[in-house]
Amino acid sequence: MLNLFSGSPVAMRTALMAFVAFIALPVAAQNDMTADADAAFDRGGYFEAAKDYQASYAKLKGDLEEKGRVCYRIGECYRLSRALPAAEEWYKRAIDLKWADDNPNVFKHYGMVFMGQGEFDDAVEQFEKYKAAGGDGALANTMIESCNAAAESLIINDSRFVVEPLVMVNSPSFDFAMAFADKRGEEVIFASSRSSSTGSGEDPITGESYMDLFMAEVDRKGKWSIPEPLGNTINSPSNEGGVTLDSKFKTLYFTRCLIDKDNNYPCDIFVSQRTGAKWGAAEELGVLDREAGDDSSQVGQPSLTPDDQYMVFISDMEGGQGGKDLWYIKWDDASEEWGSATNMGPGINSASDEYFPHIRKNGDLYFASDRPGGMGGLDIMKATWKGDGMNFETPEFMEYPINSASDDFALVYHPKDEKGYLSSDRPESKGKDDIFSFAMPPLEFDYVAYVYDYDTGMPIEGASVTVTASDGESTSADTDGEGGAEEGGWAISSESTYSVDISKEGYISAGDQFSTIGLSKSTNFIKEYLLREVVTNEDYPMPLVQYVFAKAELVVDQAVNSKDSLDYLVDLLDRNPTFVISLEAHTDTRGGDKANDELSQRRAETCVNYLVERGIDRQRLQPVGRGEKMPLISDAEIAAMATDEQREAAHQMNRRTVFRITSFDYVPK
Repeated sequence: MLNLFSGSPVAMRTALMAFVAFIALPVAAQNDMTADADAAFDRGGYFEAAKDYQASYAKLKGDLEEKGRVCYRIGECYRLSRALPAAEEWYKRAIDLKWADDNPNVFKHYGMVFMGQGEFDDAVEQFEKYKAAGGDGALANTMIESCNAAAESLIINDSRFVVEPLVMVNSPSFDFAMAFADKRGEEVIFASSRSSSTGSGEDPITGESYMDLFMAEVDRKGKWSIPEPLGNTINSPSNEGGVTLDSKFKTLYFTRCLIDKDNNYPCDIFVSQRTGAKWGAAEELGVLDREAGDDSSQVGQPSLTPDDQYMVFISDMEGGQGGKDLWYIKWDDASEEWGSATNMGPGINSASDEYFPHIRKNGDLYFASDRPGGMGGLDIMKATWKGDGMNFETPEFMEYPINSASDDFALVYHPKDEKGYLSSDRPESKGKDDIFSFAMPPLEFDYVAYVYDYDTGMPIEGASVTVTASDGESTSADTDGEGGAEEGGWAISSESTYSVDISKEGYISAGDQFSTIGLSKSTNFIKEYLLREVVTNEDYPMPLVQYVFAKAELVVDQAVNSKDSLDYLVDLLDRNPTFVISLEAHTDTRGGDKANDELSQRRAETCVNYLVERGIDRQRLQPVGRGEKMPLISDAEIAAMATDEQREAAHQMNRRTVFRITSFDYVPK
């Protein structure tokens, strides 16, 4: 059986890809020169197969169909080994040799190679050819949509995540699948094929050394130790990878995939106990009963829930949704044994492959999938925990830069912080899978105030700007010659609400409110404030106050809320506690003069009564009904207007409520 879980996704994805490629091709007579290459390809030995195919390709004479098939197989070897530029060349040769005419998968895989390198326009072109050549139209459309969405996300990049290569840990070989090995997040275990791996063999899948598990430490200043292999109780001459530890970091579960020159054996989960700084002998966990007949299903890449009650893992056993699926087993406290495997169902799994599950401390599930809809290659998905057992919301692809056009997988969160590690072969890597750190930087908010004169537009120097947080903490600063108060030392925090008070002697004090609650991006609050000079016995406009026709009752409906308009005065009087005002109501010129005088007086009193209800001292308020004596627009001007709508709007402007500052020497009680 082919090795699925030997470490990198290159090795893990071989079986499905090889199987798909095999059944998608018409049966062809096997050429003696390519027999060894075909055998290596069929068992997932892509590195070995590519060498054999290329050696035989040069010897094929005249058989254009076989040469086309071999070129396609070489392209597949390189694509599945993530040597994408090399795959490009051989797919093109296969197309030139007309192999794609009867095999549209060539176009699909050629497009996937372009997509995996972020060349989305070229990828779309190939997916269109795949569709036109008789390929799966729905799949082609999904891939085209994915390309367009990926290209857009690279431009917009709304994500706050910062992703950087872990230079001090990565090697020129495969390095991937990091797991935390202590509660502080300072010890890690990861898989690598670096030269210090156990054994001297060459993995025919990757052409590298076989994978081993390594441990490294990082101090609080970010300095890394030299990675050291875990030792021969864990590492073997075959492949190890895919690690999880229990909540006490005393029990290690990992994947081991035995392999020899001609055979791949099914991967299994092994377990080891830590004693001091040493790991004990590893034993097979026995998720599947191999002796009962299932001697071929792959099992690996375990991940424990924070309470150690469930283990999620990958398998292609019967009963799944297709390809490799996420499965889980539950710990039985009574028997002190793991139960039987349960598939996580179509809500999590797909007809494609799922890999590298990780359960965050908050219960959320992360895993990688090559299902359509991502940015290319393997993409990381998140499924939010519903808070009960193994129930999760529908998984969603994570944003760029967590995902990229390359393979992205094996995301793990730090046990305490909003950061962690993922694995990827994106261009910043050293040529193969590397480990990358990711972090969510804290949100940053800045507040800058500028104060100007309402009438002249000139900056006001010496105005006091006071910012008060919802917790009562307050900071003040004065404006400079340009009207700016930038040096106030504003301590603006996330998930907070702030009120602003602007004051200057001789001006009507003003204010503002702003909030950072619910904001997901760092934001600069740049505010401009216009202060009116205090002038007694001059009309000051205010927001529109309307009344029921021919009555003093305030209009409050979906279109107009006159109480909200009067709240403007409540705020102004609260900010200017020495002001005494007259509140003056005007009618239009229709109706009798006496009736309008009485109506306007009652309307002014209605406004005053509302302000008193809102806590304003009645001694600071004087209701004045002006009737129809002071229209803004004369009857003659209104009569000359062209339409009824214009004339009615003019009457409405005359039906206004304004206020005057009559004094500013009131002494608050």
